[in-house]
Amino acid sequence: MHIPDGVLDPGVLAVAGAASVGAVAWSAVAVRRGAVRGRAPRWGLAAAGAGAVAVAHMADVPLYGGHTAHLIGGTLLAVAVGPALAVLTMAGVLVLEAVLLGDGGMAALGVNVLVMGVVGVLVGYGVYRGVVLVVGRLRGSPDVPPDVSPGVAAVAAAAGAWVSVTASALTLATAEAAGGAAVSVAQALLPQHAAWGLLEAIVTGGAVAVALAWGGQVARLRESPRTPHAVQARDGEVPAVV
Repeated sequence: MHIPDGVLDPGVLAVAGAASVGAVAWSAVAVRRGAVRGRAPRWGLAAAGAGAVAVAHMADVPLYGGHTAHLIGGTLLAVAVGPALAVLTMAGVLVLEAVLLGDGGMAALGVNVLVMGVVGVLVGYGVYRGVVLVVGRLRGSPDVPPDVSPGVAAVAAAAGAWVSVTASALTLATAEAAGGAAVSVAQALLPQHAAWGLLEAIVTGGAVAVALAWGGQVARLRESPRTPHAVQARDGEVPAVV
C-alpha cells in the first residue's frame, strides 16, 4: 500500500503531508498530556509493535495496476498502546521504511503516513471502541470503559481492523484519483483491499484474543494464594517439599 514518488500530483502530496504533520503533532501532544496525568506511555510495547509492523509490511502481495497489499497493523497497535502512541509509532516505522528500505517515496511520505499511520490507526481504533461501548451498554456494564469479555474485544478489534483497511484503501484511491489516476484503477483497489482486510481482521482479532486470554491467566495466577514450598515439620521430622 506504499506509494512511490512520481505517482501523485504535487498538490495532493502537499495537502496529505500537511494533514499528516498535523495528526502526528496532535498525537505527540496527546501522549505528553497522558504522561503528565500519570498515564505512562508504553514505549517498550510500542517498540515491539513497531518491529512487528515493519516485518508485516515486507510481505507485499501484488494487486491490480501495480499496487500491492500487506498487513497494516494499525488497529492492533492502537488497541495495545492507545491511538496517539500508535500514530507516532506507525509514522516512525513508515519513515524508517522510506529512508532505509526505499519502501515508499520520500516525497510521498506524507500520503503514506496519512493512509496507514493516521486513517489506518484512528478509524480502526474508533470502530473498536464503538463496538466495545455498544456491547457494554447492552449488557448494562457500569464501568467506563465497559468490562467486556475477551471474545467481545477480539470481535471488536477484528471489525476495526477490517474497516481500517477499507478506509485506508478509500483514502489511497481518493488521493490517486485527485492526483490524476484513472478512476477505474482507483475503484479496482477497493474490493481487493476489502478482501485483503479479512486477513487483517483475522490476525488482529486472534492476537487480541490470545493477549487477553494470556493476560487473564497471568492475573489469576498472581491473585491465587502461593503454594508453600515446604510444609512445617513436626519435631524430628524432615520437612516435605510440595
